[in-house]
Amino acid sequence: MFFICMLMPASISVLIEKRIDKTNKSTSYLILKYLLYTFLITTIMNTFVYIFSSEKMYHYADYTFSYDFCLKYMWLSLIVALILPYILKVVSTNIDIKLELKEKKDVKKDKAVKNVKKRKNSKSN
Repeated sequence: MFFICMLMPASISVLIEKRIDKTNKSTSYLILKYLLYTFLITTIMNTFVYIFSSEKMYHYADYTFSYDFCLKYMWLSLIVALILPYILKVVSTNIDIKLELKEKKDVKKDKAVKNVKKRKNSKSN
């Protein structure tokens, strides 16, 4: 039950994203998306469990992961899995990240090269 609750919602998210994009993606891309969704959904669910649990204990231990807890966890994680692809699509279309890399000049090295060139020019003259 534990692995079903952890891994199934991410597959639903990948299927929803595949329908949203309507493009053929490679298998490696889908696996990476599956891992991303597994991480995100599990993190969100861990936060929910930590905030809303009455007892602060290890919720993923075998004795704690009961049938009732599993059903509640599964329903909530499925809701998160249905919503998350749409949220990520909206964020990715509306937010653009631009990185600009500049080369840092080494002033001491530039001066040394100029001095060597001056010496060569003065010797040749």
